[in-house]
Amino acid sequence: MLNRRNLFHVGLAGSAGALLSWPALRAQSRPLTPFLDRLPMPPEPTPIDWAPNQVPFADLDPEAAEYVDPTQARGKAGFYRVVSEVRSVKFHTELPATEIWGYRDGNSSGPWNFALGPTFKRYLSNHSAFSGTIVRHESQLPSVEEHRGFGEPISTVHLHGGHHPARFDGYPHDFTLPGGVPFNVTFRRGGHFDYAYPLTEPGFFSDTANHGRHHERASTLWYHDHFLDFTAPNVYRGLAGFFLVFDNPNVDAADPNQASITEQTRDTGDENNAAKTPNALRLPSGEFDVPLVLQEKTFNANGQLVYDVFNTDGFLGQNYLVNGMVQPYLAVKRRKYRFRVLNGSNARIYHLFLADRNGRTYPMTQIATEGGLLSRPVRRPSFLLAMAERVEVVIDFNEFPFPQFSEVYLVNRAAQDDGRGPRGTFERPELFSGTRLLKFVLEDVVPDPSQVPAVLRPFPTVPAQELAAARRRTFEFDRTNGQWAINGRLAGDLSRVSANPSIGVGEIWRLVNKSGGWWHPIHVHHEFMRVLRRNGRLPFDGTGNDFGQSVERDGVARKDTILLGPNSEVEVFVRFEDYRGPFVFHCHNMEHEDHQMMARFDVV
Repeated sequence: MLNRRNLFHVGLAGSAGALLSWPALRAQSRPLTPFLDRLPMPPEPTPIDWAPNQVPFADLDPEAAEYVDPTQARGKAGFYRVVSEVRSVKFHTELPATEIWGYRDGNSSGPWNFALGPTFKRYLSNHSAFSGTIVRHESQLPSVEEHRGFGEPISTVHLHGGHHPARFDGYPHDFTLPGGVPFNVTFRRGGHFDYAYPLTEPGFFSDTANHGRHHERASTLWYHDHFLDFTAPNVYRGLAGFFLVFDNPNVDAADPNQASITEQTRDTGDENNAAKTPNALRLPSGEFDVPLVLQEKTFNANGQLVYDVFNTDGFLGQNYLVNGMVQPYLAVKRRKYRFRVLNGSNARIYHLFLADRNGRTYPMTQIATEGGLLSRPVRRPSFLLAMAERVEVVIDFNEFPFPQFSEVYLVNRAAQDDGRGPRGTFERPELFSGTRLLKFVLEDVVPDPSQVPAVLRPFPTVPAQELAAARRRTFEFDRTNGQWAINGRLAGDLSRVSANPSIGVGEIWRLVNKSGGWWHPIHVHHEFMRVLRRNGRLPFDGTGNDFGQSVERDGVARKDTILLGPNSEVEVFVRFEDYRGPFVFHCHNMEHEDHQMMARFDVV
């Protein structure tokens, strides 16, 4: 099989010559009417019930089985089936149904009428009740030989932001480990792969004396296709979904530090705290906890997806989507809501504001990044959101009195024309009047038991002695012979290892953007990062002047994706825990990732 890199040399792309791309099809010219369709809410997948010693999958992957107690003496692992398939969905009332590749709940008998996959909602495991998650991903996509159009129907699934063994991380391709041991992670039509997600705090297995690092906890994750050279078109076709992780409401009786656990604030996803969990945060939950993924797509005159396979800069779509619907609306009560906002676009960076019909903007309260809860809430006028980054905000719609306000909008005001990135700098991006992405229709005032406490998840900064002992590495993100590169190397040969960090030992990585005016969001798999310096200065901590940049300073926030603005550099601290083996880091402009801005590191 020719790979995408070789096909570019002969003027083709994809596994067949038939393409839906700019040279072949004209994009739809008539703009779509905004706010006609309700915001879709993909539900949770249906768990597979099982009795003790009767694991649902008789052929369960042996490595995945290591994270299941078949007797259920320490809790019951959750088993799920997710199927990737070809299906047609409505992206807008004025469009015909569009064919996509998408994930669906494989344990549900009904049709899956969503562009996104099922939304997982899971609790962290602890030593007393180790109840991780097993997800069997099955492919019903076309065979490689039958496939037509862009993308490649070979699957590997990355749980973005997860802490789990290397083999279940969605490595981009199969290869052979030293000693001839196969590291097979991909699957095709008729095949499957069992992913084991222990859902434990870092250090759970390697720092057994302390039972993990209790301030590194639950967060908003997402899962998406991660196949080498084809991540961008495969995700653009629809292979993505949310995976939300909450704190375990049960205190770990086996933990020697139980007293400190009960003193920590805990995000259990229950604003009423029915379980009477000590120090529960009681943030907005249930129907008032709403994940939002921002994406873009271009449609042709027949409503089918258009994608430029020859674009290596970064593909921007013509239509803005939220949860797989073009500019939808959401009816909200006048009370507090928690919104988990994910940038799931290929190459667009958003600068998001909350605005009324006249364009006047209003602050939001940020409570989390993709690395989980901040140490304290931050009141913000806007926020910049790069590809794969997540931010969680609380909006109190009761602050908009009736009858003066009947609707407000989530608006993108970043001025961006191509895959290079927004105009301006990271500290001062240029703005324009804006595009309304999502309309909030304000309804009645209702009782609101939720709260946003003054303290969320406090955690200490990295100790000075650990910083002094940390090994330092520099990674330069550049452009080489028209292709994207890291330290002068392309991603074509991931058998080359760029770093061998030792398990449990801290490192300082210096991430340098040497590509001129281009922007690069850098995602490091396996662990969250602590941002130490940005361009030689302490990074933003949520106080002082705010031009939308990330709240990212160590001691306030953790990150799994670091946005490098033009000609900028960032120093991060990272400590890899629990799991050895090969992982990758890369730019999350997906076209840059597919065109070689990726490197491998092995935790040893």
